[in-house]
Amino acid sequence: MIKMHMSAADEWAIFNEAAKVIFEWDESRPQTPRYNMGLNNYEQVIQHAESMAAELCVARYFGLDYDLSDNKGKMRADVGKAIEVKWTAYVGGNLIVYPSDRDNDVAVLVVGKSPEYFIVGWLPVAFAKRKRFKNPRQDTWWVDQGNLNPIENLSRSEYAATAI
Repeated sequence: MIKMHMSAADEWAIFNEAAKVIFEWDESRPQTPRYNMGLNNYEQVIQHAESMAAELCVARYFGLDYDLSDNKGKMRADVGKAIEVKWTAYVGGNLIVYPSDRDNDVAVLVVGKSPEYFIVGWLPVAFAKRKRFKNPRQDTWWVDQGNLNPIENLSRSEYAATAI
């Protein structure tokens, strides 16, 4: 698990961009199922900001560029060539994969809340979508942290060339 820190300047820049994204979404968004429909606009901005910060942490860890103003949605990788960043505020939380997540991507779990985050580990999305991880209550797959590969191993893995 790798500890990452956001500066106050990072937090404000991320919050500003997250607010733009949330308030520009039209009624057709999001295109994937949301299980947090009870969030008001302010809470959605905060949740989106936290997920953007998690993406920035992963990009910085791998030494990759990350443009806060480039909202990739589900059409492109969050970071690098094929990294799908999954964030949860819960330090012991699971990596949650959705049907809309691209099978060729590598999912990376980041936990924590601003300004402190932890990059926990990774797993290929196609592997995460196996029956053993399927959530019986919703159309998602939940992978506990014990089943993730250490993040330090991704750059040395067979997935490095296609994901990072």
